[in-house]
Order: sequence, then C-alpha cells, then structure tokens
Amino acid sequence: MEKSTSTLKSFENWLQILMNTYQCHPSHGLAQVINYYLVRIIHDEEIKCDHRKLMKYCSMKKFWHWRSA
Repeated sequence: MEKSTSTLKSFENWLQILMNTYQCHPSHGLAQVINYYLVRIIHDEEIKCDHRKLMKYCSMKKFWHWRSA
C-alpha cells in the first residue's frame, strides 16, 4: 500500500507541474498528457476508495478530455 501511496503522490505532483505549464504554454499535446495522468490517478486503488477525490478527478478528466480532443 505504501508504494501505491508514493506512486499516487508522484502522479499528483507531476499533474500539478503539467497544469502549471499548460497555463503558461497551452498545447494540444500537453492536454493529452494531462488527460493520460488523470486516467492513471483515477485507476489507483486509493482514489477509488475516496469518493470525493474520485469525483474531483473525474470532473478534471472530463475537462481535459475535452481540451485534448
């Protein structure tokens, strides 16, 4: 479980960096990468058990899926 937590935290940190970069330099490719990491986060067991976080990330995924289409 500890490995999953550290992996999840790494994904969340990386996601924050990507979104900050997108804010300064928006691009279609970057939106696709953000969407990819959101999918990885949503499929994490820890997130599946936390319904508030799951809903937050699912909402974010909808937005970024739209931006990357």
